[in-house]
Amino acid sequence: MSPEDSTSRWFEKGTIFKSHIIHDKQKHTGYPFVMYYNAAGDTARFESIGMAVSDDMIHWKRFGNDPVITKHKGICGDAQITKIGDVYVMFYFGAFWKPGAFERFACSYDLINWTEWKGEDLISPSEDYDSTYAHKPWVIKWNDVVYHFYNAVGSKGRVIALATSKDLRN
Repeated sequence: MSPEDSTSRWFEKGTIFKSHIIHDKQKHTGYPFVMYYNAAGDTARFESIGMAVSDDMIHWKRFGNDPVITKHKGICGDAQITKIGDVYVMFYFGAFWKPGAFERFACSYDLINWTEWKGEDLISPSEDYDSTYAHKPWVIKWNDVVYHFYNAVGSKGRVIALATSKDLRN
């Protein structure tokens, strides 16, 4: 996929960035593979999360006419999808549509229609090491603990930070 493709949409005609691919055995979209990626339009100064589908992970088809997540300013990007029970959860980062960079999430039952969380940020700058940015999520659950890794930028430069669902310091 390229911004120069004749099928590129308004929000991805400038640049296509990082992607995340999942295997959807239920084929909610009619395809077994679904890709989410951030993209920017040729004149837009913002990034949105787009969606594409594939039968073979080689040939991709854009899905829908609009981004699945956008604020029409700043950045929404670096989606990671996981399934919790019957709900798909998209972890992503936001930046510049309010101060700083922070972690957010949205939920879906069908991988197509997403409802964004309206509450507080999942992760936001709160420590010296992430005082500038807390962004680019990777979340995994292991042994009943949720590990949320993210890129932190602050007094220590750029580091990988970790938030957990359980206090593991002791």
